[in-house]
Amino acid sequence: MADDEPWRLIPRPARGLIRMLVGEVKVVGSCPEGGVLLCSNHPSYRDVFLFGLVRPGARLLVHPLVFAFPFLKRWALRWGFVQVDIPVAVDLLRRGQPVAICPTGLVEALGEDLLPYKTGAVRIAAQAGVPLVPMRIRYGNYPGPWVKRFSITTQNICLFLLWPFYRRGATVTFGEPFKVAGVDVRAETAELRRRMLAL
Repeated sequence: MADDEPWRLIPRPARGLIRMLVGEVKVVGSCPEGGVLLCSNHPSYRDVFLFGLVRPGARLLVHPLVFAFPFLKRWALRWGFVQVDIPVAVDLLRRGQPVAICPTGLVEALGEDLLPYKTGAVRIAAQAGVPLVPMRIRYGNYPGPWVKRFSITTQNICLFLLWPFYRRGATVTFGEPFKVAGVDVRAETAELRRRMLAL
């Protein structure tokens, strides 16, 4: 498979890793078939393995750094991850593949949704002419506020190393799909955030 033809890949959900890192996953609601853009909060690095489970075939947009290391790249391709790139995402959606994105771009260790949302999700959905599907991930256990003493990077490293203490399952909730025009991307991004927080 050529790197410029990501739609040829059939993603394989990492079921074994999900069982080990997360535990039982409960899904509330449903996601439409075909090309839709899933927009989720990002409370843990474990999130990346859930998209292909709750919406088979979903392609997750991830940071380019993931593809900079041969080992990570191999598994990222196996799981259907795609480097964040608006034209590639639009092409996948127009071909009928579901795509997933975390609008904050960074992990929030306490799941509080305090980070600003980027406008990329709205721009991708508007260009592809597909609906946005709000999605929320809640884990059975979060760390305490002690993690706030550290930088975001240090928080995430700590949680990555301490994952066995936070392995108590997860609930994934889907909201109602909605379309955006892409005319006022900031206002539409604010509406996306409102809908995601309401889940």
